[in-house]
Amino acid sequence: MTLKIGICTKQDLDEAMKVQKREQYEEERKRRIFNAKQRLYGLDIDMLERQILEKKKQKSMQLECDKRFEDQEQLQKRLISAQAKELEKKQRVADSDLNYYRCRYQRMEQRREFDLNDPNYLKKARPTRVADDDITLGVSSAQIFHGEDLYNSDRKVRQRDQQRAWLDQQVQERKRAEDARKTADNMLMENLGCRDKHLEEMAKSDHLMRNQVIQQVRQFNMNMAKQKQLDREREKREKYEDDMAEIYNMLSSDMLTENPDVAQSRTDPNKKIAFMYRGMTPEELRVFRLGQEQQLTLATQRKTEAQMMDKQWEQYAINMDRTLVLGHIEDERRRKAQFDELMRANAKLAVEQDQQRKDALAALSNAVSDEFYDQFNKNSR
Repeated sequence: MTLKIGICTKQDLDEAMKVQKREQYEEERKRRIFNAKQRLYGLDIDMLERQILEKKKQKSMQLECDKRFEDQEQLQKRLISAQAKELEKKQRVADSDLNYYRCRYQRMEQRREFDLNDPNYLKKARPTRVADDDITLGVSSAQIFHGEDLYNSDRKVRQRDQQRAWLDQQVQERKRAEDARKTADNMLMENLGCRDKHLEEMAKSDHLMRNQVIQQVRQFNMNMAKQKQLDREREKREKYEDDMAEIYNMLSSDMLTENPDVAQSRTDPNKKIAFMYRGMTPEELRVFRLGQEQQLTLATQRKTEAQMMDKQWEQYAINMDRTLVLGHIEDERRRKAQFDELMRANAKLAVEQDQQRKDALAALSNAVSDEFYDQFNKNSR
């Protein structure tokens, strides 16, 4: 496409490119839509399936690649770990050898200047003088100083002897105390033996006395058991006599003899005592049956009246239904007549419209040319 423009700016060129792309896209779309052999309606199933297979293949390849990367990473981690362990082992060996060499060949006392830095130098050095007749002292050396302890060794020997004597004295005192403790323990054991013997005698006497008490209690319990047996027999006999008297009283009571006067309430003459009432008398039964017959007669009369009322309502409903049906039939007849009238009017209008349509077609009849059909399919929209 050639652009016939005298002076073009950047915006004009961009707009021209957009127009050209739009026209090209429109031409391609026309070729796709107006080609009956290649036109597709809906989705392209084959293309979608092909895209799905390609995506699955790419996904499997990606997974396999990721797995290979993970395996390579694990291998590299193992190699790095093994190398780190090996370096650590070598470093430990080197540190051990270095420490051994230092301890064996580079000790502090093996230094050349150790005598200058010896912490025990003053302990190893000789005193300034040993005694007044020390040969290391010169003519001008002082001989006596205040606070000087020249008899330190002798005094320490005497102190050790004195400490030894004190220790021997403490040992003798502890031995005498141990002997006194043993004597006291022996006396205590003898006293405990006497006490145990006395307690044993007291236990024997207490056991004998307890046996005597148990025998007396056993005898007392036996006597009490005999007395209880006699009391139970007496109570059983008395209970039997009371039961027989109660049975006799019950047999001769008003409840079992069915005395009607007992069931009458003292406060209300028309009220009966429920738990003592034994039934109605023949006269009361006759009155009750007569009341039932009267109630039955009244119920039958009410039922007959109700049936007559229902029949009257049914007849009234039938008459109303008949009236409604006749009214409905009359309405249907009237509606049918109106419908027939409407159909005749519509038929008349249809004939008139048909005649008007024919007249219009005769007045506007023209032949359709090819130009009418060529105006279609000019645009894909």
